[in-house]
Amino acid sequence: MARLGVSQKPVVMPTYPHMMAEDVAVWTRYLRSPLVRIDEVWYDVHVGAPIPTGPDATEADRKVAAALGKKRIDVVARVGDVFWVIEVKPRADMTAVGQAVSYLRLFVQEFEPRRGVMGVIVCDEVDGDIVSVCEELGVVVIANLQEK
Repeated sequence: MARLGVSQKPVVMPTYPHMMAEDVAVWTRYLRSPLVRIDEVWYDVHVGAPIPTGPDATEADRKVAAALGKKRIDVVARVGDVFWVIEVKPRADMTAVGQAVSYLRLFVQEFEPRRGVMGVIVCDEVDGDIVSVCEELGVVVIANLQEK
């Protein structure tokens, strides 16, 4: 069973590991005005199989593939007794839903958590077509309030 490692406090930072600038802006907005208080976070959590290497790959090649070629969860957060597997996107759309569902499944398989786990999308905008899909799949969508 994999371990999450050392957590961090959920504080605003200039950047977060492997987040693109538009995702950093969305996550920062959430942290400044959280709908739900987060206790601790882990960024860039690797899950899934690494990039396959050929039979002639060296041990160094396999280590690089394992380190760089796995899928990456934007944020895992502990909220009370539940882990949130969070996908951060400017717009919650079908891609975000697919990632949230897939990352949730991979997280549970790899980490075998002894507490509840839920998929969450943190965004600024929501594609209305995905709302019922998220409800059916149990994915929570949190849209940041936009200042006017």
